[in-house]
Amino acid sequence: MIEWFKELMTLGYWTDMLNQISSMGMFAGVGLAMIEAFFPPLPLILFVTINVMAFGFWTGYLYSWLGSCIGSIIVFLVIKKFGQKRFQQKIAKNEKIYNIFNWIKDKGFTPIFFLLTFPFTPSIVVCGLAALAGIKNREYISALVLGKLIMIFSLSFIGFNIRAFVEKPLKSILLISITFAISLIGKKVIKLFEKKYEKKTSTKNEKLPAKAA
Repeated sequence: MIEWFKELMTLGYWTDMLNQISSMGMFAGVGLAMIEAFFPPLPLILFVTINVMAFGFWTGYLYSWLGSCIGSIIVFLVIKKFGQKRFQQKIAKNEKIYNIFNWIKDKGFTPIFFLLTFPFTPSIVVCGLAALAGIKNREYISALVLGKLIMIFSLSFIGFNIRAFVEKPLKSILLISITFAISLIGKKVIKLFEKKYEKKTSTKNEKLPAKAA
């Protein structure tokens, strides 16, 4: 195990791995990006970085985008078909998630696209909420492919320039600052919508007639 970790830290190990992935072609690149859709704890940026290093920026970007979209569509369709009752009960217990769920259910395309443009949004959460909200397949896929175009591009840019960030720390600090600022703005916008739908839900509950004893 120790020897494996030592090998993992060598440049030769990663060079060999990138060469192997590159030799396997499109299926390896697309398959790598699909993994994150089914196993959210695995960082998508890792697979995107491997792809752009193995295939070059634009080809790696395309493979990563295709794989991420295909994986997210499969997850969406599976949850929509089999996960309605099971997951809806869990959503109702989490006020924050429930408010985002109502936002997606009410607005459809816009929140799905918006959430999926941010680099570190867990795609499975957005897929699941969209499926449970009953969003039409065409509407979801349209928002997904456009949102992922932006998300995967930003991750590809970071991954492709990772060596330059080490050699030029100022460039790294600038990009990290921009990414942090965008994430912060996104979180604030999401919180505004959460509050809006929290008030909307509370108002609806107040208007409901009381049940007779």
